[in-house]
Amino acid sequence: MASNSVKLLLVDDEKNIRQTLAATLKSWGHEVTAVPTVEEATAALKSNGYEFMLTDFKLDSKNGIDLVRTAAHLSNPPVCVVMTAFASFENAVKAIKEGAYDYLPKPFSNAQLEHLLTRIGMIVALKRENERLKQAGYRCDYFSGQTSPAMMRLEEFVRKVAPTEANVLLVGESGTGKTELARLIHSFSSRSNRTFTVVNCTTLAENLLESELFGHVKGAFTGASHDHVGKLELANHGTLLIDEIGDLSLSGQTKLLRFLQERVIERVGGNRPISLNVRVIAATNRNLDEAVRDGKFREDLYYRLNVFECALVPLRFRKEDLPVLIHRFFHELSNTLESKDIPEAVMKLLINYSWPGNVRELRNVLERLILLSGDREIRTEDLPSSVREARCLRGGSSIGEPLRSLEEIEREQIQKVLSLEENQEKAAQILGITTVTLWRKRKQYGLP
Repeated sequence: MASNSVKLLLVDDEKNIRQTLAATLKSWGHEVTAVPTVEEATAALKSNGYEFMLTDFKLDSKNGIDLVRTAAHLSNPPVCVVMTAFASFENAVKAIKEGAYDYLPKPFSNAQLEHLLTRIGMIVALKRENERLKQAGYRCDYFSGQTSPAMMRLEEFVRKVAPTEANVLLVGESGTGKTELARLIHSFSSRSNRTFTVVNCTTLAENLLESELFGHVKGAFTGASHDHVGKLELANHGTLLIDEIGDLSLSGQTKLLRFLQERVIERVGGNRPISLNVRVIAATNRNLDEAVRDGKFREDLYYRLNVFECALVPLRFRKEDLPVLIHRFFHELSNTLESKDIPEAVMKLLINYSWPGNVRELRNVLERLILLSGDREIRTEDLPSSVREARCLRGGSSIGEPLRSLEEIEREQIQKVLSLEENQEKAAQILGITTVTLWRKRKQYGLP
């Protein structure tokens, strides 16, 4: 089956329509099974792993909603669309509430059907990628072997929050793994067999970002030559990660707030309300508290997103996890590249480095090591100069302690005070800061 082909179940009790639709869909390269009854469709759904089901609303004495309900309870449900000659907003809402992605009013043209299949193809591609990651053991490896207090707390957070439907806000420096964590939360949720979709707010201009998130209608702006489905619609019944949400415009923030309150969007330039069921995870490397105070981020949106907040701790504050991550990434990269060992001298430099680019930088450096060393043993010269030159600079003591940053010293002092004084107000007084500042510092450094 071609990469853009979809395994499709077509259900319509009118023979001529069923045969014509099936022939059209097959001519476009899709794998089609066409049946006339709810009973035959139910049997097919339970045994053949369809990716998309297109069903008529009215089927003899029954209706397509029964099939949508059956499909929704499968371990890997297909994307469902209901066709109906009795088009009404009430029928559409009913279908969507039961798990349908959309509805298609009869009669419709081949162009409308083709446009629908293009949208469905995008969703199916996302589901296939989710399944590939799941089969690769993605869930198990994220925390495996990591013993730092920060990662142990993070694992507990994921296990408690993932099964809920609550919005989640992930904060942390670039490269700390916010996208991977969002995908993990999705994989532990009841939506794990639905799509996980990502929109990055830093990669698009302001006018294009709103279109990417909410979609647009033809003619909405110069260059809008056709309708465009936004990431929120693509994520219907699944999870949407809005990455670097601090870069979203105030206009986009207002529209997102409306969706979180009413679960309804309108495409840019459109006026038709579209009801959606999407779990939102937002991520940022910015301080949204400051952005709210500066008027750059809506306070009401911040609290809507921040039902559960999780701060990802930088790699330099959990050095005990480094050996585990190094060996894991090295093994993963060696599955496709030549396997080899890391010499002790190279390992020492890797562990002593502060990793300002966090986990992303670590993985890139390890891939560089394997590629540059070729058939020979890895040498320290294969490391980037930033890693090689970050040796443990010795101070004046005979012990030779490495010099540390002010950030590391601050974290250690806060941790020491908190271990001796449980009362937050007294701890803040000892440190000479406010309780609000202490709370922010604890969140920044991943301290309990």
